[in-house]
Amino acid sequence: MSAPIFEHSTKFVLQDRDLLLLPYKDGKEPCFHSGSLPGNVLPSAAPDKEGKTQTVFAGITDQRRVMVKAVRLDAKHIRPEAAMKKAVAEAISLCETEAMRRVVVLVDNDRSGLVHAVHEGAVTGGYRFDKYLSDKPKLPVVTAIAKEGLADVESRIKADSVVFKYVNLARDLLNEPPNVMNPLTLAATCITEAKEAGMTTTVWDEERLSQEGCGGILSVGKGASAPPRLIIARYWPEDAERHLVLVGKGITFDTGGYCLKPASGQIGMKYDMGGAAAVLGAGMAIAGLRLPIRLTVIAPLAENDISSSAYHTTDIITMRNGKTVQVDNTDAEGRLILADALCLACEYEPDWVIDAATLTGACCVALGEDIAGLFGTDKGLNDTLLECGRTCDESYWPLPLHMPYMEGLKTTAADCKNIGGKWGGALTAALFLKQFVKDEIPWIHLDIAGPAVKEEPLGHLGKGAKGFAVKTLVRLVERLAAQG
Repeated sequence: MSAPIFEHSTKFVLQDRDLLLLPYKDGKEPCFHSGSLPGNVLPSAAPDKEGKTQTVFAGITDQRRVMVKAVRLDAKHIRPEAAMKKAVAEAISLCETEAMRRVVVLVDNDRSGLVHAVHEGAVTGGYRFDKYLSDKPKLPVVTAIAKEGLADVESRIKADSVVFKYVNLARDLLNEPPNVMNPLTLAATCITEAKEAGMTTTVWDEERLSQEGCGGILSVGKGASAPPRLIIARYWPEDAERHLVLVGKGITFDTGGYCLKPASGQIGMKYDMGGAAAVLGAGMAIAGLRLPIRLTVIAPLAENDISSSAYHTTDIITMRNGKTVQVDNTDAEGRLILADALCLACEYEPDWVIDAATLTGACCVALGEDIAGLFGTDKGLNDTLLECGRTCDESYWPLPLHMPYMEGLKTTAADCKNIGGKWGGALTAALFLKQFVKDEIPWIHLDIAGPAVKEEPLGHLGKGAKGFAVKTLVRLVERLAAQG
């Protein structure tokens, strides 16, 4: 909802209430020119331990209140750029408690990657959802300083600004409370935001969903006072031929339905539309960057509530492609709305389909909260997405589409049921979805239940929604577009 202003310059004039951040590659090598330090700031030294930050000066100099912190970027298992982002985010938080007005990071001319890390650490690491706070925090300006060479990074800073804008938009959508954000309000918000980004949007209401045979979306959403919706947002530049469809699960709140979650299990369930937020945010960023690819974003939206009209266990639902599904668990609802959306995605006959969903707790058990699961039918596409995630500091791990587990989805009353056995829940969920994707279309399913829903900080990102997968999907489209 708010984020620090990021600036970059070749000149540094010390100001009152500056927090100066000095990055070191290791215990000796600075990532800045020592000559960049103003004469009235005491010389610095790197911290003794790997990856640590320490205060080297705090006080009054030349009638200015100044704090100087040195940070080593050699933490084990963390890229220097990721360490820089985290250091900037921590400096922003320190400014709030110490009443400092500006974070200044000195960067060597040859380390442009750190300038971009400072940018991301500022705009996404400093993000605050403060809409409902009476006393909103005052965020500092973040400035990167290099003596020269900043003109070379201008184009990427401009492009990154677009991406970070939509990462934070995805977080805004997710952080809204469930009494504000429901299928109707989410659809209305996305119409406005997508138009500004350069996308055209269609929204199917419950009558259209019925006409289109979307039994999964209708069943999951029929117990809520806010009826279900399906968003179709398009960005089709004239010079592009190859077509990607992104699909995202949009459960605006998940009680679990009649298979009710415990109270503690419902905390964070406003984030169950993390997949929809990710693909919508990525789609708007791709359109805003004018990348040369045809893009369709499909987001099925529903609220999984309990009422006299809510769906039940053992209900049998007919999906868009005619397949019947027996509901063995009303808390396995995300795959039901995704199934209809994936059928629709394949009807466009695209070159690729990728879905993102906060689908299973089982994926968190397997991989923890920081890593998303990746299931895919095309190794080349899988590997490209994994590499894009690594360069964006978003973590994925490949999991198998183990076909023998499909046996666990069989039932005698319908074509399949919506949940498998006790073990391998993330795998059986992915296999359920696979039934609704045409075999000839390369497909990836991202189970982002861990990093999208994690309440605690993740890397440089603070508490609450992370906007996970937006950056990865944008980077992937850049790669796909470059392939022609």
